Amino acid sequence: MNTGIIARTAGLVLAAALAMSLGLGIAPAARAAPPAQQQAVVQNGTGGPDVLKLERIPVLAPAAGQVLIRIYAAGVNPVDWKARLGTAPGGPRPGRSVPGSDVAGVVAALGPGVTGVTVGQSVFCMKGFAPGIHGLNGAYAHYIVVAASDVVPKPPDLTYAQAAGLGMVGWTGARTMDEAKVHAGERVLITGIAGGVGSSAAQIAVARGAQVIGTATARHEAYLHHIGVSEVLDYHNSDWAAKARGMDVVLDTVGGPTALAAFGDVRRGGVFITVASTEVEHPQITAAQCVAAGVSCPEAGPRRRGAMVPIADLLRQVAALARAGKFTVHVDRSFPLAQAAQAQEYNRAGHTEGKVILDVTPQANSR
Repeated sequence: MNTGIIARTAGLVLAAALAMSLGLGIAPAARAAPPAQQQAVVQNGTGGPDVLKLERIPVLAPAAGQVLIRIYAAGVNPVDWKARLGTAPGGPRPGRSVPGSDVAGVVAALGPGVTGVTVGQSVFCMKGFAPGIHGLNGAYAHYIVVAASDVVPKPPDLTYAQAAGLGMVGWTGARTMDEAKVHAGERVLITGIAGGVGSSAAQIAVARGAQVIGTATARHEAYLHHIGVSEVLDYHNSDWAAKARGMDVVLDTVGGPTALAAFGDVRRGGVFITVASTEVEHPQITAAQCVAAGVSCPEAGPRRRGAMVPIADLLRQVAALARAGKFTVHVDRSFPLAQAAQAQEYNRAGHTEGKVILDVTPQANSR
């Protein structure tokens, strides 16, 4: 063959490869379209772990303003098993549903009009309340449809499993610390600090320059000191609350008698917030008690200056801390998708250190 032809051929191949790498219009093999069916854990009514079944269900198509995410990992939260038992806020949820709200993975498809998000992008999100999504759609699955506005780029130093643990607990930690206006020099007490919400709020408060102490058992001390907690109070000791008087802010994640004891630690003019479930059998802090004690007891809702704060805004705040090395997610234990019921029961038993995660695919522990 003529050496000139060989050189020109090699040049064309090199140019095509370069064009593909630069995205100049000569595309590599097209990305595979999402499948029509997927595996998902479906909750059939309410009850024990046996109401969760691994089934094949349709993969939904994203509508305008929505994206389809290929899930690599999903977070397990207390609200998941409370919904299964019928004790979550709003009461029992009859019928069939896919549990879960926290996911991390890659964008698989875009709905009409979506900009600012690209197919193949690594993201995480907490499924919000976007209208127009019909059908079985939740985090305990291989695919989920979410509002494009709820999607946040995954911090590069976190695995997908860690990023899946950012959603509910990161959002709750950020909104409570915002609501309490935590700032440098303040003293913050967090009950149940080793759990997902407690450890998230602790890291946000520490990043703001606050001194953070919390209640936990001694076995969590090493982890808590690692994330910046100054002192750990063993709640098995009946006098733990006496060691935390005069706090500027108290965040309660436990409820019941623990909340009552922690309320007594807030200084006059301080802030008390609880995110624990309001269960009838547990005594609650009333508005009258807050007024009498001179303590601000704001709702732990996603509000700032009277306006709803978008979920993604709070998650971006947490992601920025993660990129700066000031926030991490400790995965207490991972379960495969097929063992979602066991994952919920493990979370329900309490005493977790950080997050319980479902490894949906082998990529869950990659970055």
